[in-house]
Amino acid sequence: MEFNLLKVGQIVEGVVIKVEENTIYLDIQDRTEGKIHLDNYDRPAPESFFGLVKIGQKVKAKVQKITDEPAQILLSRLPLLIEEKFEKIQGLVESGETVKARVKQILDKGLVLNYMDNEVFLPFSLLDFDLVKEKDTLKGKTIEVQIIEASQKGRSKRIVASRKAIFEKERQQAYESRIQARQAELDQINTGDVLKGVVDKIEVHAATIRFEHVVGLLRISQVSHYRIDKIEDVLTVGQEIDVKVIKKEGNRLDLSMKALIKTPYEIFYETHKVGSTVTGKVFQKLPFGIIVEVAKDVRGLLHKNEFSWNPNDNFENYVKIGDEITLSIIQLDQKKERIALSKKALMDNPWKNVTIKRGDIVAAKIVSVSKDGIKVEVQGVEGEIPANELSNEKIGKPEDFFAVGDEVQALVTEASKETWSLKLSIRRILEKAERASFEQYLEDGEKNETTTLGDLFEHELKKPSKKK
Repeated sequence: MEFNLLKVGQIVEGVVIKVEENTIYLDIQDRTEGKIHLDNYDRPAPESFFGLVKIGQKVKAKVQKITDEPAQILLSRLPLLIEEKFEKIQGLVESGETVKARVKQILDKGLVLNYMDNEVFLPFSLLDFDLVKEKDTLKGKTIEVQIIEASQKGRSKRIVASRKAIFEKERQQAYESRIQARQAELDQINTGDVLKGVVDKIEVHAATIRFEHVVGLLRISQVSHYRIDKIEDVLTVGQEIDVKVIKKEGNRLDLSMKALIKTPYEIFYETHKVGSTVTGKVFQKLPFGIIVEVAKDVRGLLHKNEFSWNPNDNFENYVKIGDEITLSIIQLDQKKERIALSKKALMDNPWKNVTIKRGDIVAAKIVSVSKDGIKVEVQGVEGEIPANELSNEKIGKPEDFFAVGDEVQALVTEASKETWSLKLSIRRILEKAERASFEQYLEDGEKNETTTLGDLFEHELKKPSKKK
């Protein structure tokens, strides 16, 4: 038989002819068989060859040592394993298969991984953003990667890994899962539903409310029935709140907090009724009346017809914005949020018991005297006797003839409950008395032509004396 003399470093392939627990023997067509011990078969070394290698199996190895005494050829698979593993790694570049590698070292620009006894570099640019943030905790951990480059130049090897395709796929799957979950949740939500959500974000004019997978919009106008300048004055991020879905349009949800809260008017109606007395502030003046704020954001109308029983009393002239006034509620319309108020309902109408009429002669008490005439009181209401109605003769100064507190007889010339107008005349009584006396003298035949009317009625025309 012709033998090929082997040399150290040569690659051979033999057939297993004997298997022991720690050694296998190969027929390598040389002067003696080749031996491979456990620690030269694989790394880490297997515990036993039994069950691992069979007789007749072909094994490729590298000649490590040749001795004559004793004659033996020691082989090792370890140098070949590195090449085999590198070839497998190169195959992963083509297949795109994902593998698991352990983080060996953390560098400034990436991670050094250990895979099949080869160092693999994973740049941070090809690593998940979340993992980059946690890079200092990754040493010793196993992560899933793709081998995207495996090249060799001389003895120098370059192996590069990436997680980009993995995390993009995971991200897409997560996105699709969220979309499905969101749609499933959205399908269960209807207009009018009351939901519990969490304030996710606060902006100038609205807040975003998050449910399990769905978000909705809560506008500032829907936060409260009362005016608020900033949403953050009422809500905080992370706060759990109850909201009502007031509109659902496609994937959009419009939400409301105030729809679940009683309006200021509803609260007001619960504690007030027609006939209740309230104190409010003058909010606005209008041609037909005054708007009064009777509670926060609750306003009622004091119509000009309800200012006073006196139609000549223009109450609007006596108040200004912000003044407090006390009024009576005369009408409540909860559906239309209307409140009708009255000032005159709290006053007594002095004209309701007035019975005098035009032509009546009444006793009138003087309450004031001026150059224009006198003011008098009759049956609890105020009347006027103009200066030209005080006497049947010209009077220079009324105060020389009349004083406050005096009582005079006067004829009613005008009496109107609708316009609160009462006018009287003393002159009419004097003229009537004058005519009556004159007619009496005519009947008695006293027709002395030299006698004047003044002489005849001297006793009737005496001027009223000034009260001392």
